[in-house]
Amino acid sequence: MPAKLLQELKQLAARTEGLSWFAARMRDLQVLEIAPLRLPVCDRIEKVDDTGRQVSRDTAPAVEALPLALPRLRWPQSYTGADGFPRKWLDNYGWVNLVSPEGLYQSSEMRLSIGYWGAGQLYSEHPHAPEETYLILAGRARFRSEGRLPRDAGPGGTIHHAPHQKHAIDMIPGPLLAAAFWRGDELLKKSDLGARK
Repeated sequence: MPAKLLQELKQLAARTEGLSWFAARMRDLQVLEIAPLRLPVCDRIEKVDDTGRQVSRDTAPAVEALPLALPRLRWPQSYTGADGFPRKWLDNYGWVNLVSPEGLYQSSEMRLSIGYWGAGQLYSEHPHAPEETYLILAGRARFRSEGRLPRDAGPGGTIHHAPHQKHAIDMIPGPLLAAAFWRGDELLKKSDLGARK
């Protein structure tokens, strides 16, 4: 079922200002054989649209396609206890590269990841080389971007970051399910969030 998820995200990107470049490149992608991996956070993802309040009419088809795709997806974590992240934080966080140089769908031009963070979590300030646009699929969070006032965003909202622009996300009220569209250099490099206490 990942093909349905990819199709829904492609259609959503095509209708979203600033994401047409990505939508045009989300077809005829080679599928890689990747061993699935499920994290504790996947249980939360399966229930993300239960209330109907966390999604919008536009994002609902992609949110509904995600649980059906879970058995085929590899949900890694960039950060571990060795990086200073407590187990509670890690159990409420996960992401999947749907499209990337090493994703289920292969592309050397872009990365499309889906990430989940639980309510109240902080995704610490960090920069990275690729340009990034978050498209909120479900939930709500406060985005802090260098040079801008903090901005709350919910389903259907987008937040754009230029290459190397520092940014952070407070999951207020959270949780947050978002698609992150990246293009540029170092598509697979781990962002440095710094040591956590």
